[in-house]
Amino acid sequence: MKKLSMVLVVVLVLSFFAGCTSEEPAAPATGEETPETVEPVDLALWEQMDPVAQDVFDQVAADFMTEYPNITITRTHYETEELRTNFQTASLAGQGPDLVYGPSDNVGLFNVSGLIQPVTNILEESFLATVDENAKKDGFTSGEYWTVPDINGNQIAMLYNKTMIDKAPETWEELVTMAKAVQNIDANDPDNSTYGFVFNEKEPYWFIGFYNGYGGSVMDADNNPTLDNDAMVQALQFVKDVRAKDGLGIEGMDYDIPDSLFKQGKAAIILNGAWSWTSYQEAGIDLGIAPGPVLPGGDNMTFYSATKGYMISAEMDPAKTEAIRTFFKYFMSAENNAKFALANSQAPAVIAAWDLPEIKDDELQKASIATIQHTTPMPIVAEMRAVWDAMRPELEAVLYQDKAPAEAAADMQTRAVEGVATIRGE
Repeated sequence: MKKLSMVLVVVLVLSFFAGCTSEEPAAPATGEETPETVEPVDLALWEQMDPVAQDVFDQVAADFMTEYPNITITRTHYETEELRTNFQTASLAGQGPDLVYGPSDNVGLFNVSGLIQPVTNILEESFLATVDENAKKDGFTSGEYWTVPDINGNQIAMLYNKTMIDKAPETWEELVTMAKAVQNIDANDPDNSTYGFVFNEKEPYWFIGFYNGYGGSVMDADNNPTLDNDAMVQALQFVKDVRAKDGLGIEGMDYDIPDSLFKQGKAAIILNGAWSWTSYQEAGIDLGIAPGPVLPGGDNMTFYSATKGYMISAEMDPAKTEAIRTFFKYFMSAENNAKFALANSQAPAVIAAWDLPEIKDDELQKASIATIQHTTPMPIVAEMRAVWDAMRPELEAVLYQDKAPAEAAADMQTRAVEGVATIRGE
């Protein structure tokens, strides 16, 4: 297990002086509170943050603990699956953290497992009102809000190298024409080849943009899978045709191959998420960002958007309530929220942060806010895990084993139904 533990501790002596004389201290003026000694509190946070976000967190945490020396924040980093597994195991043993930070798709699993509590149990309505309603909805299920989102996005968009493509194609047909005009593939010299269009063809999180674009929806109102339909057949046929019919991309495209080609200036267009945009600029790419184009016979590619944020453990000690509230008010101030948004190249969730100059004047922030308008929120129910697990093998069977899209759609539905039954204990 890869684990990075970073503990930030500031130890100061707290003293409250009531005076040096034997006289009784004066009563506070009307409206003032009598100061009370605050016991030291340790807040344990387990998180799944990108490295740059970890750095920002540590900087903000150091400032926080200077201002509130009675509160210590202990941050422990895990990768996505490790966070999910370790939090479940530790919580069931009564040894979990107070707060968990990660993507919103954890909510469904943590909720049904009884590992987290509604944030309204701890946080006041006045504080929650400072957070964008659409971002909060991403953590809403079973009639409750389960997360405090700090960034909104995680969306995939169409990225293009402006030195190779002068404008964003609006339709798939335009994209094929533009991509082929710059593509120059030499099978004997792949290192010096140029590719018109690349993307992660294996990953369902990318594929879902095509399925949604053809009018598909992964679940019905009762969270039952809905994958065996015309939209799925069309989406599977489309992803197969990218290479087989349109002659774009490379067989076996995962995340790293397209990402590396685009960074090297060897690919004109890529589909990738907001988390990657800063890295392309740092690589010297003259980056253009736009929504995915209109699919042949469909609508625009419609990828998922999702938030990242904080969840409160169901086992959190009630004595830490005030410390938790203080933590959120500090970390979710407009200024600090903007720091996290900029570090992640995603939109801030705090409404007041939108009007800060560092957000309004940032090109990536403007692109993030614009492309979010062409996304749909990702379902956060526990059943979504079964959908993802059912999609992957059937998608790969169509791409690499020549399985018929209609057959793959039917088998995908069967896998998903079986997976949902397991999750529900049926």
